[in-house]
Amino acid sequence: MAIIVNKEEKRRAIALASKSLLLEHGIKNITISKIAECAGVGKGTIYEYFRNKEDIVFEIISVFIAEHEKWLHALIREDISTKEKIKRFLSQLYSDADYEKQLSIYREFLAISLTSNVDEMRDFSRACRERFQIILDQIVDEAILMGEIKAESKEMFGMLHTYSLGLVVESKVNEIDAKVHIDQFVETLFTIIEKKDIR
Repeated sequence: MAIIVNKEEKRRAIALASKSLLLEHGIKNITISKIAECAGVGKGTIYEYFRNKEDIVFEIISVFIAEHEKWLHALIREDISTKEKIKRFLSQLYSDADYEKQLSIYREFLAISLTSNVDEMRDFSRACRERFQIILDQIVDEAILMGEIKAESKEMFGMLHTYSLGLVVESKVNEIDAKVHIDQFVETLFTIIEKKDIR
């Protein structure tokens, strides 16, 4: 009797097995052979599930994003102020060594995306942005409903993703302490948008 393999589950399993390889060596320094070895499959098997190395990288980054989204959904439910939620939303990637490694991979992914003009990479980045914006909108909508922030400030939160992308680059290039920068930015933002009767 033939064994039925769920293709999506197998793709995910290969990506999960290769996650540490990517974090250790970066996108440019991994090969299909190394991925196959790390995942415990033959090189030919990799090509049954992925078109190329970039396809595997997308899948691994998707795993990181899914983990991060899970954390963000938990953040929405926390009993803390909206200001604190926004600070945590922006600063999670700078919170520990594991996230710093993921951030390094994300920087490399951005650099490749910007220089390669590959539509797939841009589409992937756009889709990720939309997923995070949905979570951010939930936080903001609840804050408006609860009367914590001014309703007209909602448009400003669409710019937070642009700010966070800029900080990903600036924190590396100019060695900015991202957590300090985020605290200052959010404190300033909330002096403008917070309803004054909220303490």
